[in-house]
Amino acid sequence: MQEFIGRLHPLLVHLPIGILLLAILFEWLPARKPYKSIRRPIRFVLWIGFSSAVAAGSTGYILSQSGEYESEAVSWHQYAGIALIIFSFVYAWARGQKQLRPIFKLLSLVALGLLTITGHLGGTLTHGEGYLTSGFDSVDEVDLTKVNLQQAIYYDDLVKPILESKCYGCHGSSKQKGKLRLDEPQHILKGGKDGVILVAGKVDESDMIDRMLLPLNDEDHMPPKEKKQLTDQEMAVLKTWISSGADFKKSVKELNQLTVLENILSSEKARVLDVPEKEVAPADSKALTELNKLGVVIVPVAAGSNYLSANLINATALDSVMDLLIALKAQLVWLKAGNQPVTNLQLSKLSALTSLTRLALEHTEITDQGLTSLKSLSTLQYLNLNYTKITATGVMALAPLKNLQTIYLYGTNIKPEEMAGINRSFPATHLELGNYVVPALPTDTVEVK
Repeated sequence: MQEFIGRLHPLLVHLPIGILLLAILFEWLPARKPYKSIRRPIRFVLWIGFSSAVAAGSTGYILSQSGEYESEAVSWHQYAGIALIIFSFVYAWARGQKQLRPIFKLLSLVALGLLTITGHLGGTLTHGEGYLTSGFDSVDEVDLTKVNLQQAIYYDDLVKPILESKCYGCHGSSKQKGKLRLDEPQHILKGGKDGVILVAGKVDESDMIDRMLLPLNDEDHMPPKEKKQLTDQEMAVLKTWISSGADFKKSVKELNQLTVLENILSSEKARVLDVPEKEVAPADSKALTELNKLGVVIVPVAAGSNYLSANLINATALDSVMDLLIALKAQLVWLKAGNQPVTNLQLSKLSALTSLTRLALEHTEITDQGLTSLKSLSTLQYLNLNYTKITATGVMALAPLKNLQTIYLYGTNIKPEEMAGINRSFPATHLELGNYVVPALPTDTVEVK
């Protein structure tokens, strides 16, 4: 109930603004006909303004206890609001004292000043610092192409500018919607009232990315639809950072992401490289329903897109799941099948998913024999084979896939001396051998009872 009352503040706060402004306007009308009759109710209007200011201030105080706002910023807004409440009372009382008539206009100017200051501070809390001048900013997006990737620190030079441009307004130092703050590493790792939003090394399990991929009209979509949205290029940068371990101090080189980022940032049109530009019809709703029943998580890869991403993390009856996925072959571009007992036979069914650009098969039971079935996936750009039984022979069989940009090979049966030959077969592909450390988080721990 208390939270509901606090949420009335944005509704009630406009009453004293409009009412007090009306009283100030009446104050400056000439004290003669035909305006004389209009000026008479000024004192009455001021008392209504004072009462509504008390209501707005009370609900504002309750809202400030929600924890979504930084205390210092809220304090200044509260002080200005209290000052306005007190002065509107004084002004209403003084308006009834004839001997104070010479200072009526002066009192109205002071009220206008307090109203302006309080409103501005409230707007800063709601819309972020510099909200008044943001519309005059000629630079709509962060220009990541100017970053020197050879010397760049991934978080400081690439991730932080994106968050500052698109996220600080709601999740910065002055306001923390959902008790989530994104302006410092420790706050990002802490998450918000719904828990952690970043799982290092696991893009598909990071709520930060999931919220950005929801349909634009979804109330949980971030940023809100009325705010500036992330570009496809910015989304790709964030995903790559998370998949590489979400480190806050390492350079692009140390995270082995130089080639990947050069591909992303060199694109003339900023876009996610692994989502087709051609439009596609919506997926079969019946197949989607059946897959959801089997525990498959399916979401659009971008707001308003019919292209889909599927995660088998909670899937049951894998044989049935693989059969149903074929019905989505035109829409399914990303598939996360890792950490599941996927066999070579089940992998062979994926050969029909010819629109796939990303495929994660880490910690599965596949071997070189099953890997040969992927040769039909000509659009494949990302392949995760970490901790599988595949060998150099199986990887070499994928050499005809010329669009492959990244292959993850950590923990496989590939021998160090075989890497030179693989590199020659994949001259334009980044072979990720796991030279980074993914920090452990509380959410990575599963309690066994």
